[in-house]
Amino acid sequence: MLDIKFMQKMSSKTRKAYVDHIFYKGKDVFGRKFKPYSRNKTKWASILARKAERGKIPKEGISYGEAKRMGILQRQRSEFAGTTSPVLSADLLNDTKSFFTATSFGIRFAKDGHKVKHLNNMKRELSSQKQPFPKKIIETIEKDVRREIAKQFPNKTTKIVLGK
Repeated sequence: MLDIKFMQKMSSKTRKAYVDHIFYKGKDVFGRKFKPYSRNKTKWASILARKAERGKIPKEGISYGEAKRMGILQRQRSEFAGTTSPVLSADLLNDTKSFFTATSFGIRFAKDGHKVKHLNNMKRELSSQKQPFPKKIIETIEKDVRREIAKQFPNKTTKIVLGK
C-alpha cells in the first residue's frame, strides 16, 4: 500500500521537521521550551572554554549557561550561543539521521545516542517511549499517510476480499 518511495520521502521530511523543532525552535519532544541552564558557577565550564578565552573567566568559575551565552566554549557554534537548545558543537544535530525500509521510516542518532539518553535523564527530553516525536510531527505524518492512501484508493468505498 505505502511504497518505499513514500517511506523515503517521509523519513527525510520527518527528520527535517524534528531537527527544526528540537534544535532550532528549542522545544522538547512534548512541545515545551527547554529549561534554562543552571546558574551554579563551576570550574568545569572554564575547562571547556577555549584557551584564548580563559582569561575572561572569574576565579570562582562560571556557569555552563553563562559560558554558552558568551560563546567561549571549544567547538561552539555561534548561532546557538543564546539558546537553551541542546546544541553546542552541532555534533548531535548533525548525527540525527533518517532511515527507511519498505514498511517503515524514522530517525536515529547514529553515534550520539548516549547524549540523547543523558539529556532525557536531565529532563531535556529529545525522545521518549511515550512520545517518540513531537505531537505536531505525528499529526503531520498521519495527515500525509491518509493523503497517500486516498491517492491509492480514490473511491470512497473499496471492496477488499480476504481469503480466496
